[in-house]
Amino acid sequence: MLAGIALMLCTVVLFKLKRDRYAWVTTVPAAWLLICTTYAGFIKIFDANPAIGFVAQARKYQQAIADGQLLGTAKSMAQMQQVVVNSYVNTALTVLFLFVVFSVLVYAVRAIAVARRSSERTDRETPFVALGDEQVKAWL
Repeated sequence: MLAGIALMLCTVVLFKLKRDRYAWVTTVPAAWLLICTTYAGFIKIFDANPAIGFVAQARKYQQAIADGQLLGTAKSMAQMQQVVVNSYVNTALTVLFLFVVFSVLVYAVRAIAVARRSSERTDRETPFVALGDEQVKAWL
């Protein structure tokens, strides 16, 4: 996911520099990484196999707690309950990470659209503004 985000950033920079013809170098791997990590995230959340899916694992352990059984290496019901909590935390984190990746994707596409509409490079920084003496003293 991190590599996909980095490649999206590089793609935006290429479009802002008006190097559109080279954008495929970052776009293709970014698309591949986003497809793979999104698919893997959905598998980890929704797979019915408790050994793979977080929600399925939580449900399996909740059912075992209700039946009074100990599963896996758990030596107490408290450890069983901790597995359930951990599974739901993992689910929430996976959803959060997927949300972050797709948010970056949306903003990258918007930035690319803005850059393509402009005939000039859009990678300019803001002009330099010197600090006054009072501002410099405030920092010291």
